[in-house]
Amino acid sequence: MALSPQIFAIYLLLLSGNFLAVYGEDYAFDYQTVANCEQDQYFDLAELQCKSCGDFQVTSADGLSCDCEPGYKIEEAKGLPGDKICLPCPSGEMVTSDGWQCITCPPSNPIQPDGTCAPCSEGAIPVEYDQHGEVQEDFSCVDCSDPTQPDEECDSCLRCHWDVLEVTGETSCTCPDSLGGPVQTGGLCFSSTDDVLEYADGMYVVPFDSYEGELTSWFFEENYLASEAACELYQNLTACQLLGNLCVYLDYYQDGSFIDACTAYDNIAILRTSTVHNIDDWPTSMPWLYYSSDDPVAVLSDTRIPTVYTLDANKESTYLKFVLAKYTAVGEFLGYQDVTGGTLQLCPDTQTRLDAAFLFGTTYTQSCTIPAQDFWNYPEHENIFYDLYIEFEENGNKLLHAVPILLENYNENSNEPNKEEVVENWILTRRFFLVDNLSGKTTADGDAEVVRYASLLRFEIEIQGQNGKIYTPMLRVRYSEINRETSYDLNTPQTVNFQVDYTMNYDKYHNDVSIAMGVMSAFAVIWACVRTNAWRRRAGMITIDIISMFKFFFFFCGTLADVFFIVMFGCGFYWLVFFRSQSSVYLVLPYGSDETHLIVYISVAFVLKFFDLLHVIASQCIIDIFFIDWERPKGRIVQSNEPGAENKGQIAPVSAWRMFFVANEWNEIQTTRKTNVIFQLFMLVLFLSVIGFEDLASSNPRAYVNTDSAYYLDEDSRMLRFAVSSIVYLTIALCQWVFFTFIYERFVEDYLKNFVDLCSMANVSIFLLMNRNFGYYIHGRSPHGKADTNMKEMQEQLKREEENLVGQRGLMPNSEQQTFEMLVQSKLREQYDKIMQPVTAVGAREGGQRGARGAIDMERSLQAFQTMNKFLAAYLDHSLRDLDYMVKDKLLLEKVLDMEFYETIDKGFFYNDDGNSFDGALFHGHESSLLIFDLLLFLVIDLIFKDFILAAVLTYIFVVIYCKIRDAWGRSNLAKKTLVDERFLI
Repeated sequence: MALSPQIFAIYLLLLSGNFLAVYGEDYAFDYQTVANCEQDQYFDLAELQCKSCGDFQVTSADGLSCDCEPGYKIEEAKGLPGDKICLPCPSGEMVTSDGWQCITCPPSNPIQPDGTCAPCSEGAIPVEYDQHGEVQEDFSCVDCSDPTQPDEECDSCLRCHWDVLEVTGETSCTCPDSLGGPVQTGGLCFSSTDDVLEYADGMYVVPFDSYEGELTSWFFEENYLASEAACELYQNLTACQLLGNLCVYLDYYQDGSFIDACTAYDNIAILRTSTVHNIDDWPTSMPWLYYSSDDPVAVLSDTRIPTVYTLDANKESTYLKFVLAKYTAVGEFLGYQDVTGGTLQLCPDTQTRLDAAFLFGTTYTQSCTIPAQDFWNYPEHENIFYDLYIEFEENGNKLLHAVPILLENYNENSNEPNKEEVVENWILTRRFFLVDNLSGKTTADGDAEVVRYASLLRFEIEIQGQNGKIYTPMLRVRYSEINRETSYDLNTPQTVNFQVDYTMNYDKYHNDVSIAMGVMSAFAVIWACVRTNAWRRRAGMITIDIISMFKFFFFFCGTLADVFFIVMFGCGFYWLVFFRSQSSVYLVLPYGSDETHLIVYISVAFVLKFFDLLHVIASQCIIDIFFIDWERPKGRIVQSNEPGAENKGQIAPVSAWRMFFVANEWNEIQTTRKTNVIFQLFMLVLFLSVIGFEDLASSNPRAYVNTDSAYYLDEDSRMLRFAVSSIVYLTIALCQWVFFTFIYERFVEDYLKNFVDLCSMANVSIFLLMNRNFGYYIHGRSPHGKADTNMKEMQEQLKREEENLVGQRGLMPNSEQQTFEMLVQSKLREQYDKIMQPVTAVGAREGGQRGARGAIDMERSLQAFQTMNKFLAAYLDHSLRDLDYMVKDKLLLEKVLDMEFYETIDKGFFYNDDGNSFDGALFHGHESSLLIFDLLLFLVIDLIFKDFILAAVLTYIFVVIYCKIRDAWGRSNLAKKTLVDERFLI
């Protein structure tokens, strides 16, 4: 069934209403240039569209207006170019050169095939009007007369400007400026009946912050009133553009006490009853200066741009196609220009690096200093005004979408809303300039007293999400001033910044990080409680006291630091992998305040890990350690023949050198680690700074390892810098660990195994208590029964052991197990403390200083040492009735939780280990914690200075410092607890 016209019209109205409901106000329109216009069209520089000329008209040479067809004269030329009226000339007559009259060619100058009279002879001026301005019957060559005037080439007489002739009744080319009569302003003549704006104080004043007093602008004096009148009365396109430029010179500021350029613009815009491209803020025949109908949030969240941007260099969508509509200061339209080639960049650079600013996804920063005097160079820095658009294609048609400007200098009642973070308060505008060395001039021939320049241009682009599209971009502009009096002679360098920033909605990312941190931190609390409970059991604590709380704090610090690092490492790994692998851009790196969480978490993790390091060092340097010497005397000393000898018949002493040797070796392995710090940092710097892995930290998504210097690389992203350095650091550490564990320890040297072998060869066992009831035992009892022998006998012992002619070295019969974790009874610990009380008392009183023990104290200490040696030997041989132990394997859950479930009421427990559990008392057993601390230290220094080499050097220095502290403190404790003088610990 056919629709009636009424129903069809209603359907179209509803359809357009639905379109507006979906998209809101559409800021996109057809992209047209002068070249797109037909022969009977002109390019409307206000609407940026092709318009049809009137009847009997053709396009002018420049394409911006219309001319009458040949043989047609101008009857009226008010208003828009298409409003011109053309009438035909009678047959046999030609149109005068000004196009306003018809004239006959005389026989001396017969009409030519092209419809014009034959030219005048040399030296003659062709005349079409008489001295009264009346058109002659015939074309002649005479001097010009009023109301005509010769043109610049003096080859014809031109009619005076139409506005003057209209006002004077075509009686004069001069506009009379008498009281109550016609008004002349800016070179235009207006009738006394025209509503021409009258001058008021302040109209020509341009406010400058760096200029003392009021600066009356020569440029405003020449152009303001004329452009306002011509724009309002005649809709003159150039005049309206000029009026808009004057408002931009004022930073869109409206004084309120008089009609300034911006107020005049608003007053005229209100009178316009139609708009351009259905954009409410764009009045007909006038420039578009403000966004006033939509709030800034709606403008910046517009999704009208359909382009899916990619990183593929072979596709056009890899570039942001910004287009500039250019106007001179006096309002002449200069056409469109692409932003590439440094159009908006005042800083010089190579073409490749300049154009890199508009490669999609490239976070761009360019900064330089320009001598102040350069800004006074008018030819180099001509006053050009720009309207910014972004080009895209839709259904095969090229469209332009307006790009809003956020002018930070905008001032409204002493408020600067555009400097705030609240988007709702922003005032978005459209037009801007790069350099203003014109409005600050007080005379036509003089230099500007004040020059303004765009010290900051920053494109801010927000991507929509996973689809590779963007919201409406925005250009942030900040103007700075240079006062001629204070800066010109000094030629003070002026800083200029050009930036392109990308952003996205990071709410989901921050929410995910917060959830991960919350969940992992809860596990950290639980694990800290488990470790604290394990410590309490090992320390024989029943109640929770202040020491338990401190222990929980230190355990929690270490675990929480690991949690922070693991979560942030996961985030960094995610950003690095997915940011580098994306083709259609859906990820933009966190920047500025969005990187704060990384800095905070890593800094806090470092502080927490530092507390953990202090706890590890302190725990290892206050251990109780005792060397059990299994060596037995070989007999008695032969009686001396000398009278009075005191050693007759005494038991032969056992050499102490074996124990000193074991103690010295223990001292040497206290700070031995599974990784070499120097090699670690050297390889890290080699891969990052020399090979070029640091280029992967660039914000440029097209960067790769060792990127060519000809390409632009922006400042490194902290997130990617953290990720790249962490991955390289951990990879090198993993390679070191694999090499150390599977190659070096098996085929070269195993420090801990060699130390256990040394204990067996020296016939010395080590009884080590990390806590009150928990520690480690290294069984060093020689299967040969003695070790204090000569070289020959030592070699024979080794040979018998190789041939299995002696028993095994293990604590239990027929066992090679020599190392154990032990959980002893409280009674044994009490007996241990009681026996060692003379030693600990002297050590506490004298601080373990070299040679500080007196003779009496030394005698008591030696007696305590011998007693303890016998006591522990008896305990290990199951010779004590009330104190005994059993050897067993740990349960799987005990190993996982690093905790013992059994109570030591009746017996102690010696748990079989993997051969090196005693490394818990050494740096060797805390490699992961030390590695994470070193990495966090490196990362914190690099986050501050952004220098890998400096971070590596400072990290190495700090590692040396804490190793020295651990060495010195551990040596002092070893000397104090074992009676081995520090002079033997070298």
